[in-house]
Amino acid sequence: MTELMLFDLFQSGMVIQRNKPIHIWGNAPTGSDVTVTLKASSVTVCADTDGTFHAYLPAMEADTGCTLTVSCINAANKEEAVENVAEIVLTDISIGDIWLACGQSNMEFFLRYDKDWESVKKYENNPQIRVYNVPQTAFKGHTTRDTTGYGRWMQSDDKDFETFSAPGYSFARNLQPHINVPIGIIGCNWGGTTATAWLDESNLQKEPLNIYLKEYMDACALYSTEDMERISMEGWTFEDSKEHDLEFRPLLYGRDYEWQKQYIAEHKNDPLIPMGPYNINRPGGLYHMMLEPLHSFAIKGVIWYQGESDAGHADMYDTLLETMITSWRQKWNDEFPFLFVQLAPFGVWLECVSDNYAIVREKQELVSNTVPNTGMVSIMDIGSYFDIHPKEKMEVGRRLALLARGKVYGEDILCESPRLVSAARRDNVITLTFSHCDTLNIGDGKNDFVIMQNDTKLPVEKITATQNKLLLEVNHLTNDEIIVSLGYADYAEIHIFNEARLPICPFKITV
Repeated sequence: MTELMLFDLFQSGMVIQRNKPIHIWGNAPTGSDVTVTLKASSVTVCADTDGTFHAYLPAMEADTGCTLTVSCINAANKEEAVENVAEIVLTDISIGDIWLACGQSNMEFFLRYDKDWESVKKYENNPQIRVYNVPQTAFKGHTTRDTTGYGRWMQSDDKDFETFSAPGYSFARNLQPHINVPIGIIGCNWGGTTATAWLDESNLQKEPLNIYLKEYMDACALYSTEDMERISMEGWTFEDSKEHDLEFRPLLYGRDYEWQKQYIAEHKNDPLIPMGPYNINRPGGLYHMMLEPLHSFAIKGVIWYQGESDAGHADMYDTLLETMITSWRQKWNDEFPFLFVQLAPFGVWLECVSDNYAIVREKQELVSNTVPNTGMVSIMDIGSYFDIHPKEKMEVGRRLALLARGKVYGEDILCESPRLVSAARRDNVITLTFSHCDTLNIGDGKNDFVIMQNDTKLPVEKITATQNKLLLEVNHLTNDEIIVSLGYADYAEIHIFNEARLPICPFKITV
């Protein structure tokens, strides 16, 4: 007989989304009456023939210290004694805002790897912030090496809190005091993943995105069904081993390239998981295994940090990201805000290179300009040439929180990076005008300006900031057109900031 059970997210210490209808679901004996009570609201439903129940409570205002009670009476025992009633009681429930933190390794990036972790772990616990890691499951029947810190709600005083997303926690830490309601962050991410892994594969049928399905089918055709399973399971045995985790972990703390080259040499014969039905990057794989079960759980919005694994098809990343955002909003039946991070400067890490990153960044900005209710933060000042994982994730979270405060919660604050509005030249001076700033500060770091005329690169002799303008003095200009760019390269840096210490977004323009 089916026992009374709730979906995994429903636990003591959880956060439920405020001001949206509340959906509580789980399993119960077929035909049994299930009563769900939260605060002063209560509803009774009948469990379906498949042993599931779905109860809906009205939207509620923000609150803390609430109790959720779920009880059921089996249909055959409704007239019998009270002891036949099954009951689940969840305590310390908060009602506030739920944000989904998704992406690949730079969103997954554990707090313990962050540059500021030694300081962050000394922060006083804020009980208004709760976090939850969705267990990483690649395929049906897969159990990862370590479930520590996954599948349960935590606060910052939890011993396993160090395994939560650094940008996700920083986002909550910087946002919660300004909105003064509880915040829940649900981490749903996996390193090295393309956005197609987080998208229902039915959205990849049409050009140009169908290239992902074609590549998947071509890869599957290289192996028999038996060989695919055998080789994949050998790969997962290695991938999920404690030994591999301990050997790989130093790379996440950061190592120089000589150390990385030695690691590559020592691990060149490690088992691999071929693209196929057991690979995390199969189209729709992680969507079905990890994200799809969350559709019935109301959220406030999404923060997203991903794109590195889609640089191979950089020219279509805007189409891919827009398709994913649209699909998610349809699945949740909610036009929630979607805030994301533009790729950081990066050169080479292990065998990963940054080819086409400049194009991905351009496509990311295009999405932020054209898809409603989205926003993008730039981090062109905090990258690392030999590390695909920048270590200043607390700053990334601060910028995402700033964006949410302005674009989602309506604060009258400067929350976006400066963006180029126009460019003009007079004699040997190029004038660049920017939005999202009243003044610009030319920092002490490197600023990768490139001035091209007639296939010749000309040096910038002097940069002057005047209010929301930059004046570039360039000698030896002719009357021919000029191509001006800042940070428009796979690896480039920008250290010119507005008053909120947000760097200029990279650009390329013909003058």
